[in-house]
Amino acid sequence: MAEITFIYEGKSKLIHCNMNQTMNDICTNFSNEINVDINSLIFLYGGRVLKLEKYLNEITKENKITILAFKIENEIYSKSEIKLTDKNINEILLLNNNINKTLIEINNQIGNIINNIMKNDNNWIITQLQNIQNLINKMNEDNKKLNSQLNIIKYNDVKNNTMIKINENKELKSLNNEISCVYNKQEDEISLLHDYSDLNFESEEEEEFYEEGKININKNKIEIYINDKKIDFNYKYKSQEKGEIKVKFKFNKLLTSTFCMFYECISLKSIDFSSFNAINVNNMGYMFYGCSSLNSIEFSSFNTSNVKNMNSMFCGCSSLKVLDLSSFNTKNVNNMKSMFDECSSLESIDLSSFNTINVKNLGFMFSRCSSLKSIDLSNFNTLNINKMDYLFCGCYSLESIDLSSFITTNVDNLDYMFCGCSSLKKENVKINKSESKILGELSE
Repeated sequence: MAEITFIYEGKSKLIHCNMNQTMNDICTNFSNEINVDINSLIFLYGGRVLKLEKYLNEITKENKITILAFKIENEIYSKSEIKLTDKNINEILLLNNNINKTLIEINNQIGNIINNIMKNDNNWIITQLQNIQNLINKMNEDNKKLNSQLNIIKYNDVKNNTMIKINENKELKSLNNEISCVYNKQEDEISLLHDYSDLNFESEEEEEFYEEGKININKNKIEIYINDKKIDFNYKYKSQEKGEIKVKFKFNKLLTSTFCMFYECISLKSIDFSSFNAINVNNMGYMFYGCSSLNSIEFSSFNTSNVKNMNSMFCGCSSLKVLDLSSFNTKNVNNMKSMFDECSSLESIDLSSFNTINVKNLGFMFSRCSSLKSIDLSNFNTLNINKMDYLFCGCYSLESIDLSSFITTNVDNLDYMFCGCSSLKKENVKINKSESKILGELSE
């Protein structure tokens, strides 16, 4: 008997099977278990789509394997639920074909050399050897690029397996549940965390989020260490020392909200979430709002799969130059308003994994990102979005933008979408042919 663990929508299901069964039989058993039609599912093993007519023992000699299952939505995914774009797939196929062609050509060249060795034509042989060396060099370059593309899948597989293990076992040990920070302390007193004093918000919903944040951030859940020395819990730190200090937050319980967590912590310089378990967090609104000294964030293991609110998450992070959010899962996020507003130093941002199918509001999202020269949003699904006002307002360095996937059928507000985008020309805006009204918002 073999054991197959299916992972579906973050949950695991163990299926015992006979080694002589076909994968179709096994996957059908699984689909029956979860009450989902097998024809609506796609199954992945080792990063590849399974051929269901194959026998199990033709795929693996192992007794225990893990298979990931997804609903078919005309998209291809890696094992980590990261969507592979046509660009990724086409480049992998092209590079693979190039390498195979080069190998055939090298083989032919070697055959010719062997023939000419018999004729003692040394000059011709030297020329051919040089040609082969050039081909090998080219193949090595293609191989590096191919590995880079394949690592998009491979790297995220490792991360995903780690997160699955945490979900299944509900253990915190593998992540330690810590946040490590560096603060640049120039004053006697600095803010370590937001102390949740009264603030004015635009809606009752945000006030409710704020109250939830109060419940999450308290001394019963956090231990604070300054330069590895535990201190009494406090939102602020006061001492006469100056310069960089290392701060570590250890969480005794899983948080459900990080709303306003580091709100206006203007001395915060860098932050590392690689050991923080965010699996239960549903709200990250205003999380780094006003962190004007923050220049480095490590998000490699950050699980955002349950987050619904990212409103103003990085708003006012004016020292950030590079932001890699390729690990973010945003399938449940409904609000990205002002998410990067006033990130005035931001030069590079990776949003390649962003799923915006449930997002309602993109207003002010990149407003005042005055250092951005180019941005690719070709993976954005805007079918359910109703607000795009001031989306790129104040991005006066922006020279090119890819909005080729944008559909504004349900958008009721495009006001000042490109206000102040003085470097952006219409010919450098990629759009769907039916979306000419987007260009109407761009001044000549």
